[in-house]
Amino acid sequence: MRTGTDSACDVWAIVPVKRWSHAKQRLSPLLSGTERAALARAMLHDVLTTLCAAPELTGIVVVSGDPQVANLATLFGARVVGDMLETGVNAAVGQGMRTLDTPSTAVLVVPADVPFATASDLRLVISELGRHPVVLVPASSDGGTNALAMRKPGLIAPSFGDDSFARHQALARRGGADCGIVRTEGLGRDIDCPEDLLFWSGSKKSLQTARLLAEFDVANRLGVTVLPASGRQI
Repeated sequence: MRTGTDSACDVWAIVPVKRWSHAKQRLSPLLSGTERAALARAMLHDVLTTLCAAPELTGIVVVSGDPQVANLATLFGARVVGDMLETGVNAAVGQGMRTLDTPSTAVLVVPADVPFATASDLRLVISELGRHPVVLVPASSDGGTNALAMRKPGLIAPSFGDDSFARHQALARRGGADCGIVRTEGLGRDIDCPEDLLFWSGSKKSLQTARLLAEFDVANRLGVTVLPASGRQI
């Protein structure tokens, strides 16, 4: 990451993180609470590793009310903002944006559950900010938003949640902001439901998330003998 913060081109990543003890409730039919917490930690580790590998970023803000999250974020040199009220992801993103040094700082909001994103994915999103004041990365499967970039904080209100991709587009149109769209395999894939675990269970084994999924043996738990093609990639 860059170290300067005085340029109009500064881009800060904002990562809102739910308490690990409350993470990924949709996976509860397959994973225990302890396993879900371990998965949340592994995913955040991989996301922060990727963010640190993107030289276009000036810094990282992690917003969470979980002391364990704060400890991990500190190891990556991230600025930690305590989310004491824990009123949801959009409020957490707002807190993160309010901590930035100047109103001209660009922001890149990245969820903590996109562990297979790459630095190249982030570079594509950031480069699109040169052409569009708002840039979105849609989730591949559920209508969500897996990244939201803006030339300045609050250009549109963060509105993550179900069907947020369409909602963010509508907010940009309503505000007269041209909206760019970037679609990438890694950043487009999040881990939210049991089928997402199966999709990624055999891929990118160098990542903590992939190693943990292999340990969980989710394919066997789901009774699947042949993984999807993308799940077999190494």
